[in-house]
Amino acid sequence: MFPERPQSQLKVDESDRVDFDEALLPEDSWEGELDDGEFEVTKIVDVRSGRKTRYGRVHRQFLVQWKGNSDPSWVDEADLNCGALLQEFDRDRISRNRFEVMQTHEEEPGV
Repeated sequence: MFPERPQSQLKVDESDRVDFDEALLPEDSWEGELDDGEFEVTKIVDVRSGRKTRYGRVHRQFLVQWKGNSDPSWVDEADLNCGALLQEFDRDRISRNRFEVMQTHEEEPGV
């Protein structure tokens, strides 16, 4: 059915193998050092939408909690560099909205 393809097998000597145990690495070994004026975001608390850009995209700002600082502040989406926290915040917000819609439909009489 399929044409035969050439195959090669590599043989690695036991002495050349690297035994790598991720658990032995320091927890922050993959994180780079922060430059002066850069701060670490610990949590995204809220979002607000502002004006639209000339391309039709909504300008969003996030209320973020900073590591070592108790006061959250509003930051433009373009200025944030915490993709995983943004994704987690958006996912949680969507889940909450869906749950609220489900509760609203359950409370309506005659549905």
